[in-house]
Amino acid sequence: MYKYLLCWKYLRTRYIALASVISVMLGVATMIVVNSVMAGFAEKMRTRLHGVLADVVVESVDLDGFPNSDEVMERIRGAAGEKIEAMAVTLESFAIMKFNYLGRPITRQVQLIGVKPLDRARTGDFAEYIVNAQGRRTGAPPSFEVAEELRKSSRSGRLAEEMKAAGGAEDDPFFKALVDDAKEEVPDYGVIMGWALATIHRPGSDHDDMLAPPGTKIRLVFPTGGNKPAPGYDEFTVVNYFKSGMSEYDSTHVYVPLERLQFMRHLGDGAGRGAVNQIQIKVKPGVDIDDVQAQVQEAMDKLLPRYFVVSTWEQKQGPLLAAVQVEQNILNMLLFFIIAVAGFGILAIFSMIVVEKTRDIGVMKALGATSSGVRSIFLGYGLLLGAVGAGAGMAGGLAFVAHINWIEQKLSVLAGRKLFDDTIYYFDSIPTLVDPRTVACVVGGALLIAAAASVWPAHRAARLDPVRALRYE
Repeated sequence: MYKYLLCWKYLRTRYIALASVISVMLGVATMIVVNSVMAGFAEKMRTRLHGVLADVVVESVDLDGFPNSDEVMERIRGAAGEKIEAMAVTLESFAIMKFNYLGRPITRQVQLIGVKPLDRARTGDFAEYIVNAQGRRTGAPPSFEVAEELRKSSRSGRLAEEMKAAGGAEDDPFFKALVDDAKEEVPDYGVIMGWALATIHRPGSDHDDMLAPPGTKIRLVFPTGGNKPAPGYDEFTVVNYFKSGMSEYDSTHVYVPLERLQFMRHLGDGAGRGAVNQIQIKVKPGVDIDDVQAQVQEAMDKLLPRYFVVSTWEQKQGPLLAAVQVEQNILNMLLFFIIAVAGFGILAIFSMIVVEKTRDIGVMKALGATSSGVRSIFLGYGLLLGAVGAGAGMAGGLAFVAHINWIEQKLSVLAGRKLFDDTIYYFDSIPTLVDPRTVACVVGGALLIAAAASVWPAHRAARLDPVRALRYE
């Protein structure tokens, strides 16, 4: 019983030990906060990457793709049909995009993607990323339909509406010319443009300025298919925007109707029969996508060896996901040194206490205290310091994570500038994710370091000879 009483007495009276408690507390709290924020960012990023790509992607090594997509999908169903929920065909190509802004042409290099919007929405979160000119989700099924309001809002369209309102006849040649000009200004085929392509964000601004509002006519130049590729050209009308929150996609992706792209690249007949170079596959919930990937790859190799590459969404984004994980691991290792410093503090303080309490230790051993009992006092004291520091750090860290956005707002007011710019990260708030296993590992590591730092002073105190300790008393 005396061991517990002495541990509690030292904890209450040895105020120098508070330095070790505070060190452990700050280290544990910092690690919990940093891990939670980084895990939140990583989870958000994984969710958005997964939303852009389907679970499994079948690609051809040829940019012109393959015309027998029905046969390929039938082979896929034969290999893993019971595990597949939906599939969508895609035709991707690089392109040069031009549109006018304030009378000046703007040129961008883009990734041109031909899709069937409803099919693509069934294989991922494509529909969730479609926004209007205000950056808000439309909530409607994705579509390339060009609304009549866009044509009426064009320069010629407005003149035609004004002429019609003034009583002009629809069979008037001038009215017909205005209608034809409106069709020229607003092409029949719609396009969903990446948000970062259609806007510009100026440093210090709290909003994005629109460069290509709905109704803007864009011109696309892309390679045609066949043995002698030549530049292909087509015009589209901006109807909506793609905003995933990932700059890599928002600044490059341009979605157009699949049949139109096939026709203009000379890879289809415009009636839905044409070549594609990707098949997006969504698997059923609970199914191991790695198993589906292996089964589909085997089936594709039998169909045409070394022509198809089958990848999971994680494999396609492997370098990016691996970089985030490496960064998190290195940061954890550096932050853990904070707790290690607290451990050296405990070692130094306990060594001082052993020297200071030499006489007390000699008295206790003379009265019958065993070496293991003396050792237990210091080991228990170190463990108690670690437990108090780790417990306070865990409580403080979790409280900080729970109120991190409120804290960010208050700090932004004090600093006079926004610390977390949601226009850069596309997050409404700082994302956090508390992993109980990570919290347990951090707290357990702190306790282990505190106990390990107590071993040498405890062993030194246990080896004291009572006769020598009391010789000069």
